[in-house]
Parts: sequence; structure tokens; C-alpha cells
Amino acid sequence: MRAPLRLAPPTRSAPRLRLAVLALAVWTGASAYAQTPGAARPAADPAAVEDAFDDARVLYDAALFGPAAQAFARFLDRYPRDARAPDALFFRAQSALQSGDAGGAGRLFAQFERDHPSHPLAPRARLAIGRYAYDTGDYEAAEAALLDALARPGPAEQTAPAAYLLGQTYRALGRPDAAVSAFEQAAVDDTPTAPEALYAAGVVSAEVGDAAAAASAFERLAQRYPASPANADVGLGLAEAYLRLGRRPAALRELDARRPQLSGDAAARADLLRGETRLVEGDAAGAVAPLEAVPEGRYRRRAALALGRAALAEGDATRAAEYLAAVRTGAADGLAHEATYYEGLSLAQTGQLGEAEARLAEAADGQPPGPYADAALLELGLLRYTRRRYNEAAEAFSRLLDTYPQSPNAGEAARMLGESYAALGDTERARQAYRRAEALGTATSETRAEIAFQDAYALFQAERYDEATDALLAVAGADPAGPRAGEALFWAGESAFRSGDLARAEFILDDYVGRFPDHRQADAGRYVLAWTHFRRRDYAAAADGFERFLSAYTRSSEAVPYYADALLRLADSYYALGRFDEARQVYARVPDATPDRQGGDYALYQSAQAFGNQGRTDDALAAYARLLTDYPGSGLYAQALVAQGALLSARGDDDAAIAAYQRVLAERPASAAGASALLGIGDVQSNLGRYAEAEAAYRRALERYPDSPVAPDALDGLTAALDAQGRRGEIDAVVADIEGRVTDPAALARLRLARARSALGAGQDSLAVVQLETLLGAGVQGEIEEEALLTLAGAYASTGRPADGARALRRLLTRYPDSPLAPEAQLQLAEALLAAGDAEAARSVAAGYGDAFPDDAERVAAALALEARALDALGQPDAADARRRRLVAQYPDSAAAQAALRDRPDLASPPDEDADDQ
Repeated sequence: MRAPLRLAPPTRSAPRLRLAVLALAVWTGASAYAQTPGAARPAADPAAVEDAFDDARVLYDAALFGPAAQAFARFLDRYPRDARAPDALFFRAQSALQSGDAGGAGRLFAQFERDHPSHPLAPRARLAIGRYAYDTGDYEAAEAALLDALARPGPAEQTAPAAYLLGQTYRALGRPDAAVSAFEQAAVDDTPTAPEALYAAGVVSAEVGDAAAAASAFERLAQRYPASPANADVGLGLAEAYLRLGRRPAALRELDARRPQLSGDAAARADLLRGETRLVEGDAAGAVAPLEAVPEGRYRRRAALALGRAALAEGDATRAAEYLAAVRTGAADGLAHEATYYEGLSLAQTGQLGEAEARLAEAADGQPPGPYADAALLELGLLRYTRRRYNEAAEAFSRLLDTYPQSPNAGEAARMLGESYAALGDTERARQAYRRAEALGTATSETRAEIAFQDAYALFQAERYDEATDALLAVAGADPAGPRAGEALFWAGESAFRSGDLARAEFILDDYVGRFPDHRQADAGRYVLAWTHFRRRDYAAAADGFERFLSAYTRSSEAVPYYADALLRLADSYYALGRFDEARQVYARVPDATPDRQGGDYALYQSAQAFGNQGRTDDALAAYARLLTDYPGSGLYAQALVAQGALLSARGDDDAAIAAYQRVLAERPASAAGASALLGIGDVQSNLGRYAEAEAAYRRALERYPDSPVAPDALDGLTAALDAQGRRGEIDAVVADIEGRVTDPAALARLRLARARSALGAGQDSLAVVQLETLLGAGVQGEIEEEALLTLAGAYASTGRPADGARALRRLLTRYPDSPLAPEAQLQLAEALLAAGDAEAARSVAAGYGDAFPDDAERVAAALALEARALDALGQPDAADARRRRLVAQYPDSAAAQAALRDRPDLASPPDEDADDQ
């Protein structure tokens, strides 16, 4: 049997025979093989003729070619015109050829070709001429003869052997393409030659590196002739062709199918290829068994290298390093080079960073040489980068780019070169590096995306958040599946969040966590998304968001602070929703969330607040007391004392309340909570009717803490205390004095807003309007503007200017649609429009209230009552009654429903089905 994937070379045992000699016409004179013209012969006995031919065939079939040639010669001499004479001439030529008379055989085949061109044996004669020339090494003559044979028509069983031999001839002549074409011609039909021809076509294709043609030939051989010896001879040929084509699953199936029939080196190589292929396919566990089966010998080191890589892939870096070190020290060759590279990766994973760097440096320096030098340089640079040795990392990346500009690692090297320079603070060289990556012949869309990302991220770092959001979204949109898409989308959401565009931040981050749930910053993305809901005061969505964040949270090193804070914000969301028991349960988890009990004081404080909201005063006081004991250095210490004082005051324990407030002033004199403590003392004293003491506390609060957020409340308290003492007129001087002390514009605006409210409460409506218009004209924004607009609308209503009030309310709703004042503002807007005579606009605003603010039943009921009044004003009493009936039916306990029933008891009856409800 021939060796796998080898064709036997042609033999050169017989003397060369030129085609010119073969083509010579046989001599016609006194030929030893022709009858003399005119000679008379007696009639032949048919039985004797048949016996003579059969005797010659018996000799031929017995391989007695010399006697057979003589017997056929005698037959031709005696019976030249017999019907069997052509057959005798053919077999005489065959016998002569087999007995070593090549020259005589050539003349006889040429005579047969000339005298009997249409005889059934003519194709065999032509093939014999070609085979003789091939066997004698005269390939040019063989080519001519075989082409001649193929040019004559004939069945496939006759032309296929000629085509196959022509393929062998072309192969001997060094013409592989022509050889494959001839072999393909020989394999067209199911002839006996077809299996050998397909095998030969595959072998020659493999020899010239045409893996696709080799695979095609071997596949057809296996499909059409699975039991043929030729198919058995394929061995690993088809599998190796598949591997060269990258068809690894098909290669594995072929290797597994062939392995049982192989032995020796072929079996060892099959096991090696099975293991290596599984390794490349990502099945490191499945690669181990075949690799371990490779015996000592020519393939064992290569199997050890693959075993090392498999161990590395399975996370056993220590075992990997052992395998790879053995390969590295075995010989200075390509296997050692590859092993050195992977040993460096393994050592890095075991934490032996110095040894890892040494191995990677060896591989990068080509000691021993091999194709992993550029990859080693990249890994060397990355290792140095992670060790914060940015200058040395940049040197490795630069060397890779300069030495291997066409490397597939060049783009990543250029990107990391920029990262290294950026880490060094060398932003200009960082930008040049990114531009260099873009200019490289190996630059990819990833490189361009990296440059765009860095440019966009620079805007974020410069706090140009609106521009950064747009630029980062452009990066994510340019390559939605690219390596920076997730990163860009995350930072776009973060930018929008920081710019205050919370709706946009929510949309972007929701898209991010949906598309990149496993991204390295996905935890942070869920966290910021939940915070976006929280900032928008959508506490139900915030609670859901923080719950999802906590369920997916991995506590990665990049997100350590998030866990405790997310617990706090989840609890805060429950708290804002009035779900106080759930809030306290989550607050209780906070102290154990971080090693230093981060946030534990806040959690205790909020738990106490929750108890207070549930009316559980004793539990609340105990929680505050625990905070004061467990966290004496907490920033909430003073606030806890203030909260204790408020609870004690609420239950009438005034002396204890004042004592708690005074502890703030004594123990935390520099705390801003001192303002709240003084305010509390003033409120307690005022409630006790001690207006002078209350006045003193309020004045002290305003004098010491003029910028405090509670200063407006202290001003209100002082106004009431002075009023109670008959000294209200002194308040203007107090305000003027306090305004001179205020340094914070926002605090000054709050004081002026409080002053305007005080004037409004005292019936000085026109003065309040002037003060509020002046305040708004100063350009206040945020909560102060919201509150000022709502207060101004009330002042306009009190002075009989409902249209102006409606304009103030529309301004509030337009500028602050998510304001907590929006529900009250929209209700007042409907009232103001109705009072201004615009009943249709009032009806429209009231009708949309339930959809915009469905959660407050009392206000929804009031909106229905307003809509009914507007419909009455529009002359639609039936529609108005339909609204009132709906009010009474859906919100029977509301103040609006009770008022409607007092005026119209009949509304409690079922509504008329024909009532106009348009």
C-alpha cells in the first residue's frame, strides 16, 4: 500500500523509446511478420485455427510471454486473414512488451494502430504505447501518445485509464494543474480508475497548497468509494485540508472517524491534531485526552505545548507553566518560541509578574525566533501598563509598531501607546499615537472608534457634558457592535446625567444596560440609571432600578462604593413612597455592606425618621440614641439631636426637647444644624407662649446662620413672635439687617421669598406681588423659582388678577414639568383660567389632570369638580353632571365629592345612560 498522501514516483528501468520509433511504419518487404504477396496457402481447418489461437492465449494467461509471443507470431503467419488476427497481433505486442522486447512491441502496437484503428482493442493499444513511454521515463512521448488515445472516441472504461496515466505524466513533468485536470477527467464516471484518480487529484492539490481542491477530491472519494483502498490511503489528508481551510468542526469529525484505522505516527499525529483543533475551537477540556494520548516521539513536544495552552485556557496557570517550561527548554526552535510566549502569559496569571515579564521579553526578542514576537511585545506592554510602568509600556508598544507595522496587533499597540502616554499626562503624544493607529495599514474601525472615543471622553473630562453626550453617542452609533460601543454609551448616559438632562440620561442608560448587560461598567450603568429615576423623584422606578442593580451587582473592584450607596438609595426610595417597613429593612443591611460600616449612621438616622413617620416615637428616639452612641463622629450627630428635639416637642415633652436642641449648640457649636436647633427652641417657646424667649432664639438663628436653609422659617417665626408682642412693624428692619449678612444668593432669595409669603399671609397681597415679581426678575432658578411662581399665582388670585396667575402657573409647568409642585400648579391653573373667563382652557387642563397625576385621589377628585364647573360655564350641564356623578362614584370619600353631594344629593343615584359625557 502506498504511503498516505504520496504518489509513487515513475520508474526508469527500461531503455527510452521515442514516439518517433513507435510511429514508424512496419517494414513491408521481407517482413518476418507479413505474408509474401501472392503465396498460395491451403484452406485452413477451422478447428485447427481455433486451437492455435487458444494455445497462444493459454501461454499468455499463464504469463509465459516469450512462448506466447512466438505462438501468436506463428498464428499470424499461418492465418493472417482470420477474424482473430487483430487480436493475435495485439496479444503478440503485449507478450513482446511483457517479455522485454520493447522495440518489437512498439512496432507491433504501431502496426495494430495503423491496420486496425477501429478495433475494440485499439484504445488499449494506444494506452499501452503511452504506458510504455511513461514506464521508460519518456514523458513527452507518453503525453503525446495518451493525448492521441484520449482524442479518439471510446467508452469511459477505456479512456479513464489513459486520463489517469496522463495525470501521472503531467505530475512527473511538474505540471500539477494539468495533472489535476487529467485526474478529474479520469474520475468522471464510476470506472475502476475513479478512486485512484480522485486520490491522486487530492494528493497533487495538497502538494501545491490548494486545500479547497484537495478537500473536494477527498470528499468525493469518501462519498463515492468509501470501501476503496484509495479512500483508506487518504489517512489524514482530508482532515488536514479542512484545517487549512479553517473548517475545524469538519476536520474534527474527519479526524475522529479516521483515528480507529490509524496506527504509529499517523495515529499520533491524528491525536495531536484532534487535541489542537479542539483547543482552537475553545474546548480545552476536550483537548486534553487526545493530547495526552500522543506517545513519546516526534509529536510529543508539540502535544505538551498544546496541553500547556489547554491548562491555561482552563484557568490552571500553574500547570500550564510547567508544561510550557518543559517545551521551552527542550530545544531552541519554533515550539520553544511559542512555549516561551504562553509561559509568560501563564506566569502573569499566577502573579509571578517578574518571571512573566522576562519570558515575554525573551519571546519579543526572538530568543528563540518565531512568529509570536509581535504578540509578545503587545503582552509585554500590557503587563508593564498594568504595573503602572507607563514609560516602559510605551517603549514596548512603539517597538511593536516600528518593527511589525503590518502586524494584526498594530492597531491595539497604537491604542495602548496612546493610553500609556495619556497615563503619563502626555496628551499630545497620546493624540499622535491614536492618529498613528488610524494611519497604519492595519488600522481598523476599532482604531478609529478608539480615537473618536478618546476625543469624546476628553470632552467629558473637561466637563463639557452636552458636547460629550453628543460625541459619545456618535461613537456608539458609528459601530454599534464595536469594542467601544458599550463604553461610549455608558459615558454618554453619565454625561447627560451630570448635565442635568435626566430624561435623556434615562433613555441612554436604559439602552446601555439592555444592549450590554455584561459590560464591565454595566453595574455602574444600572446604578446611574436608578439614580436618574431617583433624581427625577420617580421613586417607584428608582426602587425598581436599585433592586435590579443590586440583583445583578458583582462587587467588582471598579464598583466597590456602589453597593452600600445603592442600598441607601433603595431604602430612600421606599421611604419616599411611604413604604417605611421595607425602607428600615434595607437600611438595616447597610452597616455590613462595607468593611468600614460606610453609611451606617445615615441608615440609622433614616430608620429613626421612618419610625417617626409611622408614629413610633419611642422606636425613633431609640434609633437616634443609638446613632449618637455608635457614631459620635458622624456628620449627622447634630441633626439626630435636632430630630430628637422635634419628636419630644411633638409629644409635648417641651423641656426635654429644649435640652436636645441645646446639646446641639453645646456639643456641635460649629454645625449648620445649630440653625435648626435655634429654630426648634424658638418654636417650643412660641408654642408655650414665651414670645420673648422665642424671639431671642429666632433672632439668634438669623444672626448666626443667615445663609441657612431654615432662615426663612426663622424669619416666619420671628414675624409671628413680634406680631404676638404687638411689634410687627419691626420686621422690616430685621429683614434689612439680615439681608446685609447673607453671602449666598440662594439664601438671600429664600429669605425674600419668605418675606413675600409673610406679607401675603398678613393680607398685604399687593406688597407680596411686588416682592415676588422683583425676586423672579432677579433671575432665580430651581426650587426657589418654582415656589415663587406658585406663590405669585396665589397673590395674583388674591388681587383679582387670575389671568396673570395663569401665566405664572404656565411658566412653572413649562420650565419644571417634573417639579413636585406641578400637581398643585396644574390644579390652580385650571382654577385661574376659569376665574379669568377661559372656560374651555380650564376644562381642557382639568380634564388632563387625572392622566398626568393619577396618584393623588384627592386632587384628581378636585380636578373633576373643576371640569364640571367649566362645563357648566360652557353651557353643557349634562356633561357637567356626568363628571359630578363620576366624581361621586369613583372618589366618594374626597372633599370634592362630599361638597358636591351637599349641593346635589341626587348625584348619588345611578347616572343617566344618555347623559352627554363628551
